[in-house]
Amino acid sequence: MENTLHAISQAGISPAPITVHPALQKYVVPVAPTCFLLEAGAGSDIGALSAHIHEIAKTYHAYGALNLTFIISDAQALNATGFFTPEHQRVLLGDLAIDLRYLFASELGVVPYISSFRTQTDWAKYFPKEGAH
Repeated sequence: MENTLHAISQAGISPAPITVHPALQKYVVPVAPTCFLLEAGAGSDIGALSAHIHEIAKTYHAYGALNLTFIISDAQALNATGFFTPEHQRVLLGDLAIDLRYLFASELGVVPYISSFRTQTDWAKYFPKEGAH
């Protein structure tokens, strides 16, 4: 992260890329140079959100970032749309050599990050099965 911060500061750019999707700025909020709060929930346009995240990843990758971290408070809504499937993560990243990491935050605390490079089996343990109490 330190190298990313140095590259960004040397390039003279703001750590938060300017978006062509201003409506999505309320869903993806920068909290640190390579860390974002992802506040998408039920009813969010996952296609537009994914395109926005891809543009963010592309911008940061161009300036040398190796990974981005997203703090997520409503993982269930994103999971229901297939956001965390390996197929969607591959589409989200395209051919970029950058890792997207996810922290799941709730009233109970934070689940350590999982990475866009993980398999669906790895992802499954973070989500309760339907009907389980």
